[in-house]
Amino acid sequence: MPDLIDHLTEFERAAADFAAALERVDPAAEVPACPGWTVADLALHLGTGQRWAASILLSGTAQKEPDVLRTTISWADWYAGTTAALLAAIRAVDPDEPCWNFAPVDQRAGFWTRRRLHETAIHLVDLLQAGAAAGEEPGTGLAVVPPAVAADGVDEVFEVFLPRMLARGFAPAVTRQLGVRATDTGHEWTLTPVPQGDRPHVERGKAVGEAVLSGTAADLDLCLWKRLPTTALTVEGDPAVANDFLAGRATP
Repeated sequence: MPDLIDHLTEFERAAADFAAALERVDPAAEVPACPGWTVADLALHLGTGQRWAASILLSGTAQKEPDVLRTTISWADWYAGTTAALLAAIRAVDPDEPCWNFAPVDQRAGFWTRRRLHETAIHLVDLLQAGAAAGEEPGTGLAVVPPAVAADGVDEVFEVFLPRMLARGFAPAVTRQLGVRATDTGHEWTLTPVPQGDRPHVERGKAVGEAVLSGTAADLDLCLWKRLPTTALTVEGDPAVANDFLAGRATP
């Protein structure tokens, strides 16, 4: 799954869209998906993450996330600068070069291009929702996450974040076998719990289980990240199994 899209090209596109939206959206606007955050907080979070990832890529080792002061220049310009720094770091390091990451996957530099793509895509949705006109229902932002990127985002949740949340002490999100199907891209997954709280087994290419969740890849991705109501998805089989999974902590 990770090799089916060009993560660098898609990251550049998503980051450019985020910077452009920052030009339009009031920095003081509230972010519906991140209670207590303003657009300025969102920009600070994402730009700081760009700097952090760049430092990891260039050193190959774990780094402390920088303490960043609020910028005195425009948020769009500051964010664009952090993105340029990360892009330079990505291009300076071969994706197969050994490099630390926080996940139970290969410790390779290419992890960070994929991770920053999906971090940016989700927060671009947040930014567009924040920029919705006052008094109107916030937009979902679905159109800004291409189907192939969203399907890869779902795969990243299953590969990286289900075990990460377990490692952080959260109860397993997968307690019964569950199938997941992206209706627009054809991607399918089967999640099977394993004993002793280990990370669930992920089988790609089929969707079977006591329940099967289906929706477009973007629907699935945004529901997993709690950016879209779960009513956007269709459930076949036992709804309690699906509801328990969707109510769990699959992502931070």
